[in-house]
Amino acid sequence: MKLGAHCVLYGAEIASDTEAVIKRLADSGAEGCELGERFFGVEDREKLTAVLDKYHVALAGMHANNVKLLDLLHDPGTARTAMEKVARFVSVLPDKNIIVTGGVPDMEQLKTCTLAKGVPHKDLHDPENVRIMAENFNAIAGDIYKEYGVRVNYHNHSWEFADDGLIWFALADYAPEVHFALDTGWAAVSGFDPAELLKQYPGRFHYVHLRDYKKSDNPMALNFNEVHAGYVDLGTGDMDYPRLMRQLNQNLDENDWAIVEYELGNFDQSSYQKALSYLHGIRDMLQTEGR
Repeated sequence: MKLGAHCVLYGAEIASDTEAVIKRLADSGAEGCELGERFFGVEDREKLTAVLDKYHVALAGMHANNVKLLDLLHDPGTARTAMEKVARFVSVLPDKNIIVTGGVPDMEQLKTCTLAKGVPHKDLHDPENVRIMAENFNAIAGDIYKEYGVRVNYHNHSWEFADDGLIWFALADYAPEVHFALDTGWAAVSGFDPAELLKQYPGRFHYVHLRDYKKSDNPMALNFNEVHAGYVDLGTGDMDYPRLMRQLNQNLDENDWAIVEYELGNFDQSSYQKALSYLHGIRDMLQTEGR
């Protein structure tokens, strides 16, 4: 697997000073980066590729904006348009990955909901609706792969794991064309072991997001904001990274990506440097084991 970093930590600077951001990530040891459409847009691919080439960093994937779970259920054409826009952008690049998060109604309300409550909309707690949503998503992902050669990777948060994992497992079972950009932190805090998910659905993972966290007595009673702000520097929390990386090494091949994601909290450039150094060390250890 290849190791990269998520650019979301840098916000609007991704567009205003793209070169500075990419240089920092390259200096941190990132082999690739993930950009978000919401910050960089999809209008200036040449500018981006010139900077990436200069610093020998790949665009591991681009995060699509404005893909909503209710659109996937009730208006899949709108969701398809949002994904295709980003798929066209990456279709000529070596790593053809788009990353999709299922947007939820009233994100501000969700931020103060406990993890156990999940999405604040009844349609997304109904198994039949969620199955239809997953099937619609599957059709879109399949068409995008056929037309653009681009893989659609779903990036979870906590709400997919509410109701005993209703949304996440519906995507796993009814949307085989959708792959998972598994966010290991959100899965773990929601009570689902990332390594076990990897074992359960081999072949569905080519791209993961890496976080670290501190265990709590009753995490599902915490609200989204509390959990989001509580992630810690990778390798300093309770995620068993040697075990997780060993499983990732079995699931991901040499062209797949493990992306460190820092977003909120006291993270800075040194956080990426330390995380990537730590991961490179584990990866080297695993390669030695395999000899």
